[in-house]
Amino acid sequence: MKRYLLLYLSLLSSCGIFTDFRTITVYLPGEMPPWFIDDNNQTGKVLYPGESGYIESSTVSWGSNFTILVEKGSTVPVACYPAGNLKPAGAFLSLDSENGQTLKLEWEKGFLADLLLEMMERGIPVEHININRLSEEIEDKSDGDPWSINRKLLKEAIIYNVLSVYKIKQDNRRDIVLPVEGFWISDNPFYPPAAADPQGELLLKKIYPGFHRFRNPDTKEQMDILVWDGGYEYLFHN
Repeated sequence: MKRYLLLYLSLLSSCGIFTDFRTITVYLPGEMPPWFIDDNNQTGKVLYPGESGYIESSTVSWGSNFTILVEKGSTVPVACYPAGNLKPAGAFLSLDSENGQTLKLEWEKGFLADLLLEMMERGIPVEHININRLSEEIEDKSDGDPWSINRKLLKEAIIYNVLSVYKIKQDNRRDIVLPVEGFWISDNPFYPPAAADPQGELLLKKIYPGFHRFRNPDTKEQMDILVWDGGYEYLFHN
C-alpha cells in the first residue's frame, strides 16, 4: 500500500466551523537575502490567508517583525518575498498547530509555503494535508534545495487527492552554458553564485525547469531565465 496516510491528517481534525481568530507575531529570517547587500529597498511582500478568507498581502521592512490575524484551526501558510521578487522565506500553521502565538519564517520552507498559497488562491483545499510531514519529505528528497522538487507533479497530486511520498521527487536538472560575463547571484537562496570563465561563458549547473532570476551585484543587471525540458530562453533587464 502506498504511504498516503503519512501525508494526510485525520478527517476529524478538518471538520467543524471555526469562527475565532488569533494574532500571530511573525519573525523574518535573521539572514539578509544576498541582493540586499547593494539595495536600498530592504523590504518584503508578505502573503497569507487573512481574516477576509482571501490571500492578503502587506509590505514589511526586512529587519522587523510583524503581526497577522488568522483563523483558529485553519491551515495558514505565510511567505515573504524579498524586494526584487526573489524566492520567499516561509512557514505555516496547520490544523494541529493550536499552540503558540509566534511564527518564524525560514528559507527552507519557502517552497512549500509558496505552493500552498498558490493552491489556496485557486480554491483548492489544503486543510487535509499533513503539512509538517510533507515539509519533512520535501527536505529529505530535495538534496539541499527544496525548489528542485517537481512542482508540477506535487501540485497534481494535491489537486487530484493522490498525494503520497512517491509524488515528491526532484525535477530533471541540466547544465546550461550562457555567453554571459560577470558574477551572478540566484534568486534561490540554495543555489550557489556563479562566475563566468575567462572566455565569457557562464556555466549554470543543475538547473531545473521553470523560472530563474539572477542578479549581477557589480552592474546591478538582472537576468531572467526560463528553462523547459527542450531548451531555455534568457533576458536581461535593469
